[in-house]
Amino acid sequence: ISFLAEIRSAVEKGGKTISQFQVKLYHRSQERSLGNVMKATIPYIKVDIPIWVVFRALGVISDRDILEHICYDMQDNQMLEMLKPCIDEGFVIQDREIALDYIGNRGTTTGLNRERRLRYAQEILQKEMLPHVSMAEGSESKKAYFFGYMIHRLLLAAFERRDLDDRDHFGKKRLDLAGPLLANLFRMLFRKLTKDVYRYLQKCVETHKEFQLGLAVKHNTITNGLKYSLATGNWGDQKKTMSSKAGVSQVLNRYTYASTLSHLRRCNTPLGREGKIAKPRQLHNTHWGMVCPAETPEGQACGLVKNLSLMSCISVGSLSAPVIEFLEEWGLESLEENAHSSTPCTKVFVNGIWMGVHRDPANLVKTIKKLRRKDDISAEVSVVRDIRERELGLYTDAGRVCRPLFIVENQQLLLQKKHIENLARGKEEPEKDATKFEYKWDNLIKDGVIELLDAEEEETVMICMTPEDLENSRLQSAGIDPHENDGELDPSARLKAPTNAHTWTHCEIHPSMILGVW
Repeated sequence: ISFLAEIRSAVEKGGKTISQFQVKLYHRSQERSLGNVMKATIPYIKVDIPIWVVFRALGVISDRDILEHICYDMQDNQMLEMLKPCIDEGFVIQDREIALDYIGNRGTTTGLNRERRLRYAQEILQKEMLPHVSMAEGSESKKAYFFGYMIHRLLLAAFERRDLDDRDHFGKKRLDLAGPLLANLFRMLFRKLTKDVYRYLQKCVETHKEFQLGLAVKHNTITNGLKYSLATGNWGDQKKTMSSKAGVSQVLNRYTYASTLSHLRRCNTPLGREGKIAKPRQLHNTHWGMVCPAETPEGQACGLVKNLSLMSCISVGSLSAPVIEFLEEWGLESLEENAHSSTPCTKVFVNGIWMGVHRDPANLVKTIKKLRRKDDISAEVSVVRDIRERELGLYTDAGRVCRPLFIVENQQLLLQKKHIENLARGKEEPEKDATKFEYKWDNLIKDGVIELLDAEEEETVMICMTPEDLENSRLQSAGIDPHENDGELDPSARLKAPTNAHTWTHCEIHPSMILGVW
């Protein structure tokens, strides 16, 4: 394999396990005289399937249609040339039914008749391949576009027109919080309980016995399951101890108050401690302000066990439906009509699902950010616009690490004296009408003075370190040298690298916020 495009899909609602899907680009080899072929790895299918076969199974039959799903520019000869071996490989299978049969034949279940094979293949494509796009029937067209986009990205990386993705980028990581972990555990135990009830009732019907509710519902299933997981830290089914995660629940450290706080903010990377891989352990640029650069254990777990920084928080996640509705009202155009049109459009992704294309992305981003600052859209939604690649990503999912920053407009902080006075008054002078001065951190976010940004969105904004940088850039843009009347160097002043005049969009709350509690 020379290149690999991989996606891990998690469904927004329901506790379906994460399913992996890969597209591989193979080297030109001696046995295969075809050249660089591409194949897809689909869950529950034993062998890799040629991409042309997958497209035909998804209902995209003609070669030209498939090429339009992958190459958005039909003049791009380099890409079309690269896809030639794939066309030759898929030449034998020219029909959707034959393609489904080909996939069904290579499944984990053997000895099915043709009709059941077709149904099996269709179900796998519907429920296991890219389940985050959709698990409903009739979503084949959407999946075909997404699959085409994956191959497009893979080819761009192979031609070195786009950088390879960084696995250790903090914006691509998600943290599992206690809530979703417990919810998934309960969901699994509840499914087990209903299965037991179903089995018992079936037995009673078959043996013509009267069924008793007390025997049907085993109340211990859920209790013991939760108790076992919380007591041992092995998260998952008791019988499948090997596949479950270890060390999820721990005994809270009560050595000192600070050690308790530190223990509550600890995150663990699920990698084998034995492996001597350096990359995941190193401090990444995107960790700035999100995790503490100093607080990590020595030895094997170094860099794999991290601690959150002082102000960082983790997104709880909100529904994507309101965001999608808003996009549809604001001129989002569907994939079927515009994916391969010649007009330059920006692809819009919501939680990694390609929703459509938009003609005026700058205006759209401005509007979404305005709505977020007014608290019409959840403050945790992140808006990432990649101008070079013509992509706009919106994320509403849980587990992203965010940090607060002051908003800057026209080189001025939006935070004013009245906000600070309100904060102080909210704490100090409880008036008779207590609700009147209930002014807290949340109010600053609702007033649009402070914004929560995650690691991905941070890369699309300009952040200055201190309000002095703002002052300097204001002076510089007015044509005054900010350092002209600096006297001798004050030994107690903070040393800073000289910055040129920038159009700042945000300002750090304080540089010491990169550190953790301990």
